[in-house]
Amino acid sequence: MANAHGAPVRLYYRKLRDISTETETKNGAATYIAVVPAAEILKVDTEDNLRSYIPGLSGRKRSFVHKAIEKTIVRFPDRFSQYNSGFLIGASKIKVDDQKKEIVIWDASVNNGAQSQGEIRRYLSACEKDKKEPNDFDIRVEISVDPDSDVRTEIAIARNTMTNIENISQAGKRGYFDDLDDAFKRIHPGLKLARSETDGEEFIDTRLLLQILWALMPSELMPAERTSTESRMRAYKNAALCLSDFEKVYRSREDDAGASARYTYFCDMAGQGWTIYQKWRTHPGWEGKYLRSDAKQVRRIDGNLIVEDGITFPILAALSNFIKKNAKGRWHFVAPRVFDEEYLIDIARRQLGSKEIGGRPMLMGRSGQAYEALMMLTEMAKKWADTAA
Repeated sequence: MANAHGAPVRLYYRKLRDISTETETKNGAATYIAVVPAAEILKVDTEDNLRSYIPGLSGRKRSFVHKAIEKTIVRFPDRFSQYNSGFLIGASKIKVDDQKKEIVIWDASVNNGAQSQGEIRRYLSACEKDKKEPNDFDIRVEISVDPDSDVRTEIAIARNTMTNIENISQAGKRGYFDDLDDAFKRIHPGLKLARSETDGEEFIDTRLLLQILWALMPSELMPAERTSTESRMRAYKNAALCLSDFEKVYRSREDDAGASARYTYFCDMAGQGWTIYQKWRTHPGWEGKYLRSDAKQVRRIDGNLIVEDGITFPILAALSNFIKKNAKGRWHFVAPRVFDEEYLIDIARRQLGSKEIGGRPMLMGRSGQAYEALMMLTEMAKKWADTAA
């Protein structure tokens, strides 16, 4: 239960540091950084937060931002504090008990992090309902203490307005995704791309689609600085950079020949790229490969096996060797007859089990060794087909 605003809240902490500046101390204020178990944040209300946890309101749907937070909680809880920017709690007073490793704070409110708090609450409630043991993970919390309630309000406003609006919302407003969405719907008429961070779960995550398309991009179209294996791995590692790189392509498409060619590719491959991604993350060839859900290699949804992106993205990069222009000059995917999908899956499985990767999909998605091994297979298939032709 969240606290009644004004009542003292007791939080157990694992680590606590006083990082107050001299001027804060002179003003009777203080700042602490704490590492606390995730469930502790549920003790604090959000009265002073500028944004509530929207999906908690009746009739509201969860956006892909919420789903991304959920993904971290469920699949990568040990990375939550690294992936999440943390929480800001405002309070009027604090008392620290080092013996009990406990802090007491008055007038406490989560002033930044309400969306993450809502997803933690949702996750723990679901575990309780299903009688499942929840993942044990910690969160990082900044506690801003100031006796002046007006100052606490101003701090909350400043922290929220200083946080950049999601780039996807800006790009969507500027029409950067209009052509991409039209092309996508030609193959997937029942789906539409997200134009804003608040678009709900019925929308396709545009950032994920751009990651897929960068992974699939043939080498001849890649910018000079992105032809290395390290650059291909960036498609998996950094969704934000994939989005910003697409924005650069969009803005330069009329003045730069390379950008124009890449923009045509994005539109040509938007629907196909999504189809390829869905095929390989649910490929029946993964059955019987001893992939483990407890090691977060796969999940099962409605009985269907779904492979994690860390395994799928090196495969997408390898399949870039089969993207080429058709007779009409449009980019499309066509695999040579010699290509054996099951063999590619076998090689991917071996890479996942290698000593370097140790069965962890996240490491596979960041492993140059995995990308090189899979790329070599498709390069050989392409070369053999070209020679035979």
